[in-house]
Amino acid sequence: MKRLLLFLLMAAMNFVYAQDVVINEVMASNTTTLFDEDGDTPDWIELYNAGANPVNLTGYFLSDDSTAVIKWQFGEAVINPGDYLVVFASDKDTNMVNWHTNFKITASGEKVLLSDASGNVIDQIYVPASLSDVSYGRTTDAASQWIFQTPTPGTANNGSAIMGTADTVSVSMDGGFYPSSISVELSVAEGEIYYTLDGSDPDPADRATYLYSGPIQINETKVLKTISIRTNYLPSPVIFRSYFINENTQLPVVSLVTDPYNLFDNNYGIYTNFTQDWERPAHVEFFDDDKNLGFAENCGIEIYGSQSANWDQKSIAVKFKNDYGVSKIDYPLFPDFDLTTFKAFVLRNAGNDWQYTHIRDAVMQTLVRDLDIDYLEYRPATSFINGQYWGIYNIREKINEHYIANRHGVDPDNIDLLENNMEVIVGDSIAYAQLIDYISTNDMSTDAAYAYLDSVIDLDECILYFASQAYYDNLDWPGTNIKFWRERTPNGKWRWILFGVEFGFGLYAHGPEEDHITFMFSPVETRYSNPPWATLLQRKLIENPTIRNRFINQVSDLLNTNFQSDRVVEVINRLADHISGDIGRHRSRWKLAGESTAKMITFAQQRPGYMRTHVRNYFNSGLDVTINLDATEGGKVTLNTLHFEDGELPFSGKYFLNVPVELTATPLEGYKFDGWSGAVNSTEQSISVQLARTANITANFSVDTDYVREIVINEINYNSADDFDPGDWVELYNNSDHSIDLSDWAFFDSDETHKFVLPQGTVLETGAYLVLVEDDSAFSTNFPNVANFIGETGFGLSGSGEFMKLVNSDGQIVDSLTYDDLEPWPLEADGTGATLELTNPTIDNSVAENWKASAGHGTPGAVNSQSTHVAEENSASLPQLFTLSQNYPNPFNPTTNIRYSLPRDGHATLKVFDLLGREVATLVDGVHQAGEHEIAFNGSDLASGVYVYRLETNGLSEAKKFLLLK
Repeated sequence: MKRLLLFLLMAAMNFVYAQDVVINEVMASNTTTLFDEDGDTPDWIELYNAGANPVNLTGYFLSDDSTAVIKWQFGEAVINPGDYLVVFASDKDTNMVNWHTNFKITASGEKVLLSDASGNVIDQIYVPASLSDVSYGRTTDAASQWIFQTPTPGTANNGSAIMGTADTVSVSMDGGFYPSSISVELSVAEGEIYYTLDGSDPDPADRATYLYSGPIQINETKVLKTISIRTNYLPSPVIFRSYFINENTQLPVVSLVTDPYNLFDNNYGIYTNFTQDWERPAHVEFFDDDKNLGFAENCGIEIYGSQSANWDQKSIAVKFKNDYGVSKIDYPLFPDFDLTTFKAFVLRNAGNDWQYTHIRDAVMQTLVRDLDIDYLEYRPATSFINGQYWGIYNIREKINEHYIANRHGVDPDNIDLLENNMEVIVGDSIAYAQLIDYISTNDMSTDAAYAYLDSVIDLDECILYFASQAYYDNLDWPGTNIKFWRERTPNGKWRWILFGVEFGFGLYAHGPEEDHITFMFSPVETRYSNPPWATLLQRKLIENPTIRNRFINQVSDLLNTNFQSDRVVEVINRLADHISGDIGRHRSRWKLAGESTAKMITFAQQRPGYMRTHVRNYFNSGLDVTINLDATEGGKVTLNTLHFEDGELPFSGKYFLNVPVELTATPLEGYKFDGWSGAVNSTEQSISVQLARTANITANFSVDTDYVREIVINEINYNSADDFDPGDWVELYNNSDHSIDLSDWAFFDSDETHKFVLPQGTVLETGAYLVLVEDDSAFSTNFPNVANFIGETGFGLSGSGEFMKLVNSDGQIVDSLTYDDLEPWPLEADGTGATLELTNPTIDNSVAENWKASAGHGTPGAVNSQSTHVAEENSASLPQLFTLSQNYPNPFNPTTNIRYSLPRDGHATLKVFDLLGREVATLVDGVHQAGEHEIAFNGSDLASGVYVYRLETNGLSEAKKFLLLK
C-alpha cells in the first residue's frame, strides 16, 4: 500500500511539474527575426518553465494537429526553472544544434499543442493568422492573456502589443534612369521615416544617422531603402528604389539590394562564406532593354556554383518564396521564350569563361535552343548590388524540379532529378540504378536491348545531348556537370540537361583537334573528367548497332546544320556584339584582361573537319559522301533527325560511306507520295540508304485527286448586318467517319498574331459542326439555340476578304482559303446579313464558285441552308474496288490512320506484323459493311521499326509497310 501511495505521489509531482511548462510564444511567419544553424528562418515555438523545479521533457510531444497530438517527440531535454526553450517548427525533424520539428506552422492560423510522454495535452494555443516577424505570445511569461507582440525568442515577454503596421512611406521619385542629379522627398501620414542609400537596413535606434529630415540629394547611382516607425506598431513595409544617375548600358539592368552584412560579414555573409549553402533576404529589380521597370520583388539570394564561386564576381541564385512575399514571378525574362513563369533564376558570372569571352556557355546553348534538348536560356544584363556597379551577369534558368515542370508540364513533386554519379537532387535513384544494372549485365547489341533502352530513355534527346557534348569538346564532362531526370510514371524516360559547357570550344590550351569521341567513350580514365562510371552509359549504348548508327548520323546532321561553321561563327559574333558596349567596363571593374572571340571562331571553322576524322577513326565509318536531297511540292522529307518542310529543300550534306542514312517522305494533306528518284528508286515512304558516292535523291509528290479534307471550313460570317450582329464566326465540319481531337489546333487569319488555340478536350464527332466565335455574348444573344460553339477568338475577320487557315497541333495546315467580297464570291455575304456557305463539304472550298450566300443569317452549328445534304452525299455511291491505302502520317509516333475500301459486305481482318512475320496487333476481325473505312493504330507498346499491316476479305488480300519512329 505504501508503494502504491509513493507511486501516485511521484506521478502527481511529475504532473505538477509538467503543468509548469507552457507554450509561451509562437512565430508562424519568421523572415528576419531568428535564424537557425543553417541560416534559415523557420517558424518557432518558445516553451517556458514557470515552476520552481527542472522539468525533463524527454519523450514529450509537440504537434499542430489536435487529432495527432504525438506528431513530433523530444529526445533528451531538460528545461530549468525560469528558463526558455526555443524549438524551430521547420519540418527538418532533427536536433543537430537546435530542436527542429517535423511540421511547420501555417501563417493563416493553426493550433499548437504540447503533450507529455503519455500523450496527455499539457498546453495548447490557437495561433491566429499572423504577419511576418510578429510573434503571438503571452503578455508576460506564463500569463493567461495572449497578444501579437514584438518577438522575444528565448527572453522574457515584454507585453509590448502590436497595434498594426506603420504607414508605408511615399517616395516622390520613381526608381529608374536619370541623366543628372535628382532630389527625392519622403513622406508618411504619421510616424518617423528612416532611410539608407547603401542597401543597409535603416536602424531606428540610430536616429542621428538614419532619420529623414528633408529632401535627399542623389548625385550618383544609389539605392533607397526606407521605412516608417510608429510606437506600438510594426515597422512599415520596406520601400526600395534604385536610382541610376548618368548610367549608359545597352543591356537590361538587374539591381540587387540587401544589407551588406548579408553579403560581406566575416561570419554571416554569403560572399565571404561562399562555400556555405546559405540564403539571405534581398530585393531585386529588373529593368528591360528600354530601361522600363519589369518587376521589383523581395527574394532570397544564395551563392551559386562551385569552382566558379572562387571568382571575385560570384554567381548568385535569386529565389522567390512565399516567405519573401511572392512564390514566383510572371514576366518574360527571356525574349522569344515561351515560358514566362519563374520561381528562381541565376545571375551567372560565365563560369570558367569569366576571365575570357563571357559568352562561351551561352554560345553553345544558343546553338541547340531550337532542338529538342533541355538547355538553359540566356540573357546578359548589367548588374548593380546596393547601387555599386557589379559588371555583366548572364541571366540563366535555375535547374530544379520547377525548371522541369515548367518546360515539360510534369508534376514537380513526381520526378527523379539526379546529378553526376547518381547523386539525388529530387526523388530517388532507384530507376536509374536499374538502368545501369541492365546495361551492365545484358548483351546490348540485341533488338531486345534496344527496345528496353527505348522504353526508359528518350533516345532522341540522349543521343543529341551526347553528340553535342562531343562537338563542344567539353572537357569538364562527363565526370562533372551532368544532370538528368525522368517523370516518375510507368512511361517516364530519362533526359539530360545541357549546362556548364564553357570548358569547351577551345577554353584554355585545348583546340579544335581535341578528340572528344575517344575521350567520352574511354573505358579508363584519361583525365579527371572521364572516369569509367561517367563513360559507362554511352559506351554501352553504342554497343547497339542501331544506336551507334543513330549517334554517327546525329553528329553528321548537326555538322550539316546547327554546327555548320558559318552558322556557328554568326552566333559567336552576334552574342559578342550584344555585350560589346559593356564588356570593357565589366573587365575594368574586375581587372580582367579578357579574350577576343578569335579562338572560338577558329574552333568553329576547324572543328567539323576534325570531328569527322574522330568519328571515322573510332567507328570505322568510312569516307565522307555527299547527299543532295530535294522534293517536289506537296510533302515533307525527313533525313535522320532533320525535318524539311515543304519548300525548305534542296539540301546538301556530308555523311559517311559505311553508315546508312534514313529517309522518310510524308505527303501533305491533299497530296500523295509517288516515290523516290535519282540515286534511289523506290515507292516506299521510309527507306534506309547506304551511300556509295555522291547521291542526288528526290522525293516526288503529286496532288491526290481522291483526297477529301477531314476537317473543313464550312461557313463564314465576316460582315454582319447592322440590325443582326453576332460578331464574326467560322464554322468547322468533320467530314470524316471518325471523331477527331482538335485539342491545341489553331485558327489564324492573315495576321499571324491573330491566333485562336482550341482548348484541350475539344473533340469533333463525325458529321458534327463547331463554330469559332469572336464574341461569346453577341453570338449567344443572336443564336440562343446554338450550343456547339467556342471562343472568344479575340479577333474579327476583314470585311474586304482575307486569308484564313486551320492548323493542327503538329503545325500542319489542315484547311485554308482566301475569301473575298468581290465576284465571283457571293456579294450578299458582305453586310446584308447572309453568310458564306460551302455548297458541299467534300468539294474544294478554296474555289469561289463552290460557295453561296446563306438563306437568312446562316446556319451556325448545323447543315448549311445552301448545301447538298451531307447524308445524301455520304450515301451517293459505294466503292467499286477493294483498296488498302498507305497509312498517314508515316512515319508515325505513336498513332497513325489506315484507310481501306470494301466493295461488298463480308468478313474482314486487318492485322499488323513485324518483319519476322509475327502478329503484333489485330485491328479488325469481323463482318464489315461495304464502304469506306478508316481505323487508328496506336504503336506506343512497340519498339521503333518497320512493320507490315495486311487487309484480307472475301478472298482478297493486300499489305503495306509503315514505320514507327519514337
